[in-house]
Amino acid sequence: MRKLVRCLSLLFGASLPLLVQASPVRFTDYRAFYQSLGDNLFTGPGIELAMPCSESPRHCLWVNAMRPAFERFDQQWSAPDGLDLDPPKGTPEMVFDGEALTIGKQRWPLRDAINFAPSQWPVGDPIRPENLATATVWRQGTATCVEMQYVSSGHGDRYTQVLLVQGQHLYGLPPLFASCSAIRKTPRHPFSYPENAYLGAEQENNPTGLTVDYRVPGEKKPVAQYLLHFPTQGDPFVFEVQRP
Repeated sequence: MRKLVRCLSLLFGASLPLLVQASPVRFTDYRAFYQSLGDNLFTGPGIELAMPCSESPRHCLWVNAMRPAFERFDQQWSAPDGLDLDPPKGTPEMVFDGEALTIGKQRWPLRDAINFAPSQWPVGDPIRPENLATATVWRQGTATCVEMQYVSSGHGDRYTQVLLVQGQHLYGLPPLFASCSAIRKTPRHPFSYPENAYLGAEQENNPTGLTVDYRVPGEKKPVAQYLLHFPTQGDPFVFEVQRP
């Protein structure tokens, strides 16, 4: 009898990992997936910036307060509803003018950014503020992350410009399904970030899944890896998570 119980125990124990693998977790939102991994450097919904614009000559800025626009350009401005003159108490002024990110009195030009994105994604090039649909900011201590979604069509909604200020450096992260929520704390490095790549013969047009390799600055070997499978081939916004 003991031998039978032991055999059944070994059988079910060996089957358990297979059962777990057969029931992958399904997501319909990349931010929720990144948050589920834990050790997130940035949490919560973030703070949405607003885009005031002047008439002539035309200037637009992404800001968290109206005062930076008045200080930069002596013109008539069209201010979005609800945008106060000063930022919320305890928050520095934040300005993205297309060429640099300014937080308080410090300015980080895009041309000086440390670029972790692929070579075909030139982080250092200026961005017209009008070409952005949204800009959202997260703060954690002295670290700041800006997540910018472009006005786009086709597959453009899969790419997000993520800028990270950590220490005295500005970083540009890989844009494919990027999110400030994806940045994670690490024991021996300032942060880790995902470098995502499509799976499948047709890649961009009809991918079957996605590899998520978490990397840290200065090292080639990933510190964590995940495999996402698209149940409906070609639809990357519904996915199941599996270990590679």
